[in-house]
Amino acid sequence: MDIVILWTLGMWVVQLLLEWIVYRVQGRRMTWIQSILPCLTLLGGAGVIMISIDIGGWNGIGYALLGAALGTSGLLTLITVAITALVLRRRGKDI
Repeated sequence: MDIVILWTLGMWVVQLLLEWIVYRVQGRRMTWIQSILPCLTLLGGAGVIMISIDIGGWNGIGYALLGAALGTSGLLTLITVAITALVLRRRGKDI
């Protein structure tokens, strides 16, 4: 179970790095794409879980854990982006 937690945290770090790159490329402004990417990751995790149901057995359980980790990292990224947007808005920066 520790590997699932580490995998989730690793995917979260990669997504935050991608969000930061998009933020820098867009000229230090929050854009709609930074809200869409975590949603797509969350949907991807749900899709992997649904596919794992069809697979069944031990392999299906492994894919379900992978989908749960992917969905969790997407949700964590979405929460982080929302908090960042809120903080930037309160500071009066252009978002």
